[in-house]
Amino acid sequence: MAGVPSYIDIDGLCPRCGNFRRRTRDRSCYACHLARSGANFERMKAGLAPIVGRTKDSHLDLLKRQKAERDDEHIARQFGDLSAKLWPMGRLEVTFPDGYVEPDMTKLSWQACMNALEMYPGLRDVLRWAGWSVD
Repeated sequence: MAGVPSYIDIDGLCPRCGNFRRRTRDRSCYACHLARSGANFERMKAGLAPIVGRTKDSHLDLLKRQKAERDDEHIARQFGDLSAKLWPMGRLEVTFPDGYVEPDMTKLSWQACMNALEMYPGLRDVLRWAGWSVD
């Protein structure tokens, strides 16, 4: 049964829905599992991460970072003509020499980011500082 997601259990009807199909992983009813986690299943089929519950510590950390961002706390650094701000929620804001401000570099398309790297070679240092892999 290695690699098979489900099997038919003729002897064991599901007491909840009456289905014969069981999950190989934990022998739970396949139909009931899909009903319980249908939204997550649809998200995974669409290539999105499933919704998971947070632990108390991770939730408190998130609240702390959101508050820090609201309070305008960030790390700023100058790279020649470029100014960069790294925000607690992970946003990277870059101010270019011509005065243009990109509020979130992660929202740029790959091609736009490559064009910016060609126009401003110092941007590579900014991205490295922010923890991006650019090589």
